[in-house]
Amino acid sequence: MVQTVEPRSSQPGEFEDDDEQRRLSVFHLVGLAAGGVIGSGWLLGTHEAYKKAGSDAYLAWVFGGLLMLLIAAVMVELGTAAPKTGGLVFWPLQSSGALVATVVAAGLWIFYAINLASEAVAMVRGLDPWMKDLLDESGTLTPMGWWWAMTFMAVIAAVNLVAPRIFFRINSWLTVAKIAVPVLAVVLLIVAAFGPDGVPESRPSHGLGPDAAMGAVVSSGVIFAYVGFQGPLDLAGNIKRRGIGEAARLRRAVFGTIVGSMILYIALQVVFTRYGSPGAGESNPYAQFADLAGLIWVGWLLRVVAVVSPMGAGLVFAHAVTREVAALSRAHLTHRGLQTARKATLNRRYDVYWLVLLVDFFVAGTVLVAVGGSWMTLVEITGVLTLVVYAVPGVVLVSLHDHLPGHSGTRRRVHEVLARTSFALIALILHRAGWGSLWRGMLTLALGSALLLFLPILARLLPAFGRVYDAKVHVTLFRDWRTSPAAQGAIWLIGYLSVLMLLTLVGGTSFGKHHEWTLGALAVGTALLSFQGLVVASRRHMAQVPPMLPKPAASGVSE
Repeated sequence: MVQTVEPRSSQPGEFEDDDEQRRLSVFHLVGLAAGGVIGSGWLLGTHEAYKKAGSDAYLAWVFGGLLMLLIAAVMVELGTAAPKTGGLVFWPLQSSGALVATVVAAGLWIFYAINLASEAVAMVRGLDPWMKDLLDESGTLTPMGWWWAMTFMAVIAAVNLVAPRIFFRINSWLTVAKIAVPVLAVVLLIVAAFGPDGVPESRPSHGLGPDAAMGAVVSSGVIFAYVGFQGPLDLAGNIKRRGIGEAARLRRAVFGTIVGSMILYIALQVVFTRYGSPGAGESNPYAQFADLAGLIWVGWLLRVVAVVSPMGAGLVFAHAVTREVAALSRAHLTHRGLQTARKATLNRRYDVYWLVLLVDFFVAGTVLVAVGGSWMTLVEITGVLTLVVYAVPGVVLVSLHDHLPGHSGTRRRVHEVLARTSFALIALILHRAGWGSLWRGMLTLALGSALLLFLPILARLLPAFGRVYDAKVHVTLFRDWRTSPAAQGAIWLIGYLSVLMLLTLVGGTSFGKHHEWTLGALAVGTALLSFQGLVVASRRHMAQVPPMLPKPAASGVSE
């Protein structure tokens, strides 16, 4: 018998977590989705994509956007069928057990925390034209640049400590501004370039083909630029139900954001290809293009948004990570004291979110130092972690089919095809990203997973540490891997990622360059086989531990 939790009780808070009492409108949801997507990727990613794929770089944005739509279709289906704040951790925990959920949580927590660092570096790059001494000639942070990056990280964390209602209002209107300016700039720059007195094309049109564009999806920051649409899914348990209902609101926010960002990013890439590379000392190419076209006021607006836009994205990720960490804490996968829900005002606080934000600041700062302040390296790591995290909801959806309301017949078959296809395409894109990007991301994932798995053991061995860190030990499940479906699921996931790394390593050799399609086919085949292995292990796990899933509310019900 499947055990379900009825979250829509007449007793407020009886079955919902305290942080699910607050309800968000479409405006707030779009603020989260678009606010997370429109960050620093549109400013810095187009140049990197052009270097990787030439004038075919626009294809990287097409491939990335289509992949995000496919992944979003799976994630939104989960978010509407089992709406839960912190769902990206909660869903794999229910379907596959603690070990798979820990790997997902490690990737999610780190890439959300790293986003704080990458957006802070982007803010420094945006500020550099005003102050001139934040970057050296190679684009590396100077000591003053490091100071500003750390300051921006602290500011982003601090803004997240204001009352939630104020935070969502700030974020939503900030999102409006940072969408309006690049859209206006793109329109005016295209008119200036292709009009009767247009700016002459600065470079010959030379594309490097679809293969180069596919490799650029991860290694040039394309995936990084699309990351963030899942913001409403991080708060799926907080959506308003009146009127059109929570499912329709979620779909409009997520799919509208992805389609809109695809159009904007492709247009930005067309503008970049037409106008040329930025000049020396200019970290904002579009501001320079506006100056070249005689649109001086647009250039000033773009330079302001170059600082504001990354900050807005950083705010969204810093807020979202607190919800996912709370879900992680409720499952005892990390310190149990981090699950306290936020009931904050400007005068009084009943939460420990400041502690989560402090940990994120430490993780972001550590990684930033480890990569020497390189925005591109941060983006590569984030791209790999993002794709690993985004792959798992497909497994969860197929595994949970029998436990989700309304999932039968054609709808079930369609979503199963979408889930398997997205899992395979993610494997192919990770493989095509190259060894340099993949090993950094996988090493980061391995370190994060090891910390979450072994810190509870350390807490038991060291009583002093155990008094400040309280989490359940799950790594011992591997000892019973023959009989533990949770351990078998983790082994399938770890094995899949290991084989993918091996195939990518071989792909970088002279042998691999002559057998690219064969290795790509092996990567896809490995993904499909591992997907099925994960589904089988997950269903066996649920036979032992029935999932506790919230039910979606009917549209039009009272709040």
